[in-house]
Amino acid sequence: MHINYTDVVSRRSQITSRVPMRYTPGRSWESVRERRVLSLGCGPVEGSQFKELLASAAGVEGVDTDPKTGALYRTLAEVPSGEFTSLVAEHVLEHMTHGQMLDAFEQAARILSPGSTVIITLPNINNFGIWFGDYDHKSFCPPVDTASMLELHGFHVTDMFGWSKQSRFQRHMSMSEQECAIARFVEENWGLTLPQYITIYAVRS
Repeated sequence: MHINYTDVVSRRSQITSRVPMRYTPGRSWESVRERRVLSLGCGPVEGSQFKELLASAAGVEGVDTDPKTGALYRTLAEVPSGEFTSLVAEHVLEHMTHGQMLDAFEQAARILSPGSTVIITLPNINNFGIWFGDYDHKSFCPPVDTASMLELHGFHVTDMFGWSKQSRFQRHMSMSEQECAIARFVEENWGLTLPQYITIYAVRS
């Protein structure tokens, strides 16, 4: 599917006016309860991330190109339509090229029926220490543009927020007035922000 950049820009404005960005102490898997989840780039099925999802959802299967992970599927193209009611992409899209990400969204639209959900978590590209800490990051797409392209594939973004690990969040919440002023100055002049991660929630239209 070809995506026109002017459409992305237009959708970006709609999302930012409709879904205000906020900063939270974390994200939960409450929204996947009673759902059958497909985890994209799941990593080892015996790992903590997969087990955390498994403990919350009605069922979980994984997609991972590495056969050593134990994932049921190697690619999204192998996944049948209508089997899952939620797709989770936890720290995987940033490792894809632009074209691969668009292909993933197109496959997600095929796999998920209306009312199904997508949960995407990315490192915050506006937090340089987080973003540039991994040499394999390939996509420099801002989170709101990722959300825009998701909507252009038939999804509706319902929430988008920044978050950090608990200790980091608590440190940020206890900053002095001077530190807060510096953080505001840096954000206003250089666009750098405090959250370590960005999570996007969307529903299949």
